[in-house]
Amino acid sequence: MSFNLNLAALLLLSSLLAACSSSMPPRQTSPAQPPASKPTPDQRPSAKPQPAAPSAPTVIGPRIINIDPKPEFEGNATDGIDPNIPLETTVTPRLDPIVKSTTKPYIVNGETISPMTAISTPFSQTGHASWYGKKFHGRKTASGEVYDMFKLSAAHKTLPLPSYARVTNLSNGKSVIVRVNDRGPFGRPRVIDLSYAAAKQLDIIRHGSSQVEVSLIDTTQSAPAAPPAASETVQVTREIVQSVSATAPVSTNAAAPAGTPPAASPATAANTSANGLEANGIYIQVGAFGQEENADRLQKRIANSIPETQTLLNKVYNGKLFQVVLGPYPDHALAAQAASQMRDQLQLPALIFSR
Repeated sequence: MSFNLNLAALLLLSSLLAACSSSMPPRQTSPAQPPASKPTPDQRPSAKPQPAAPSAPTVIGPRIINIDPKPEFEGNATDGIDPNIPLETTVTPRLDPIVKSTTKPYIVNGETISPMTAISTPFSQTGHASWYGKKFHGRKTASGEVYDMFKLSAAHKTLPLPSYARVTNLSNGKSVIVRVNDRGPFGRPRVIDLSYAAAKQLDIIRHGSSQVEVSLIDTTQSAPAAPPAASETVQVTREIVQSVSATAPVSTNAAAPAGTPPAASPATAANTSANGLEANGIYIQVGAFGQEENADRLQKRIANSIPETQTLLNKVYNGKLFQVVLGPYPDHALAAQAASQMRDQLQLPALIFSR
C-alpha cells in the first residue's frame, strides 16, 4: 500500500516539474539590442544635415544647358514631311520688342554665352549652318513663339530674340531673310540652325549643312532715309511690287543715266569704292558681306546669270561691310522691276534705297 502511495507521489511530482519547464519563456540571445528596422525616435538620425537646401532656390545665375536639343537626324531627315504643305518664301523684317528673358547669360557644356541685348549692327558671322525640322515642329522656341518648320525662321546663340538676319549660302550664293526666334545650335560646330523652309531655299536640305554668312538686319531703321554712306544698312522693308516675268530683262539703256559707259566686262563694271555711288540715284542692295571674296562671288553669279546687269554692278565698302549694289536707276519703277528680277531669278533679298 505504501509502495503505491510513493509511486503516485513520484508521478505527481514529475508532472509538476514538466509543467513548470514548459511554461518558461525562450532564451534571449541578445536581449539588449532592439530590432534594427524600427529605431526609437531618440535613436533615429537627425534630419538636419540639409542646411544648404534652402539656399538653392535663392541662387541667381546663368541657366545651364548640358545637352543639345537639336540633333535629330536618324536616317532620312525629310521622312514624314508632307511635300504638299506650302513653304513661306519671304519675310518682312520689322522692329519687335526683345524678349527680356532671352538676354540673360546661359551656360552650355561649361561655356558661358552672353546674348545681345539690343539690335546692334553691323554684325556678320561666317560658319556652318544646319537645320531642324519635324522633331521640334509645334514646340515652343526660346522666345515663346511656336516653331513652324514651314516658316522662315532660325535659331542663334546670341542674336536678339526676335530679330531678323540675312543668311547667304556661300557655296551657291543663294540668300534668304529669316526671323531669329530660338536659341541654338549647341554641341556642334555650327553658327545657326535654320528652319526647313529656310534650308530649302538655300539648298541645304540634301547635304544637311553648308558654309554660310549670317548678317543681322537693322530693323531700327524704319524709313529709307538717304544714308550718309552708300553701303550702310538702309531700308529693310521689302518693296511690294507687281511680279514680272523672270525672262523680262531690265533695260540697261533706260536704267543708266547720261554719261554711263556702254557694256563693260564684269571686272570693270564691279567698282570698289568707299562712297562712289552717285548722288540722287536709286539703287538695289542684293548682298552685304564681312569678307570681300563673298561679295566677289555674288557679283560673278549675277553677271553670269543676267549679263545685262554688268554695267550696273557695284561693290561698295564702307570700312565695315562689302555690299553688292545694282544701279543707279532713273526711277523707282525700273528699280522695282530689277528687284523683282533679282528675287525671282536668283532668290536674292533685293532692297531698294535712294541716295
